[in-house]
Amino acid sequence: MRAWLIAIGVAAAVDAGAAELVVLDASQQARAGVVVRPVAEGSFSDRQRVIGQVVQAPGSTVILKSIVSGRVEEIRVAPGDVVHEGQVVAQLHSHEILAMQGELLRSAERSTLAAKRVEAGRELLAVEAISRLDLELREQEAFSAKLDFDTTYEELVDHGMPAAQLDLVLESRAPDAHLPIAAPARGVVLELSAHQHEWVQEFAPLMVLGNPNRIELELQIAPDRAARVSAGDVIDFAPVGSPGTGYRAEVLTRVPQVDPDTRTIRLRARIADGDASLYPGVFVEGTLVSGGERRSPSVPRSAVIGVGGRDSVFVRRGSDSFELREVELGESDGASYEVVGGLSVGEELVVEGAFMLKSTLVKGAEGGE
Repeated sequence: MRAWLIAIGVAAAVDAGAAELVVLDASQQARAGVVVRPVAEGSFSDRQRVIGQVVQAPGSTVILKSIVSGRVEEIRVAPGDVVHEGQVVAQLHSHEILAMQGELLRSAERSTLAAKRVEAGRELLAVEAISRLDLELREQEAFSAKLDFDTTYEELVDHGMPAAQLDLVLESRAPDAHLPIAAPARGVVLELSAHQHEWVQEFAPLMVLGNPNRIELELQIAPDRAARVSAGDVIDFAPVGSPGTGYRAEVLTRVPQVDPDTRTIRLRARIADGDASLYPGVFVEGTLVSGGERRSPSVPRSAVIGVGGRDSVFVRRGSDSFELREVELGESDGASYEVVGGLSVGEELVVEGAFMLKSTLVKGAEGGE
């Protein structure tokens, strides 16, 4: 091989002031394995690798919190349990609830007494035993007492006390410090944030409920490429470590804010097809296709060689001469490159044997020195 390669090298013509050419006759081309084909047009689109994870869709989770401080007396569920709207999932013992119920009972007594004073005042006014002003003062006291009672009652209801439990407290005149925590909607327990017998502060998370079927992708993308991404762009992805598994998602939106840790912009994508293996928290990797398809000159990967740090190809200039030409490459579909500059559709291109031509060109240049 060395002998015929040297022979080919002698035939190479190198001109620094013009195009760099390799001249080979038909027999030399055959020995070098040179195959020439016309440049065809291919279909390309912007593709980039993206990474991210499966997350719960916004609005699909609820964080149950304690609106008062207290001790967790009971946790009635575990992660993975399905709960229904209104189901009691935990119970607190709260001195704050106890104090509020004490105020409720006191305001109930004041309201009852004030109502009786109003009734008696009306009877006294009828026999002119008191003035109209005295009766109005009694009515004002009754209104104030009733307002205090209603306010405390509604506040306890807003804190999660069932009306039936409050009515029992009023009937028995005995406060109940137990506060039931009920699920606001149907869902699955995703996480427990508190444990039985633990003391919690007001607004402390107790557990997370959610719909595990409402999931989406959260992906990271470089800021300089984010402007090219639009809603509806397709993402082919798979869980990390499972390259044979393929799923598809569609971009919903991009969050116009750079993450200070990763220096990337987040994309939200709706999962178009998937299965039960896509749990929240699963890391994924994939390819984002954006910008739509475009028609451009296409060359096989075997035709492209590196010369002086530049992407180049050999173009036929005649039956026995080949020009080394620098090209600007775009996207790749794995087998071919998009050419965005330096080459036109229909030009004849060396698709096999380009490396041999490069070796010949180098040897010819060395011989010329």
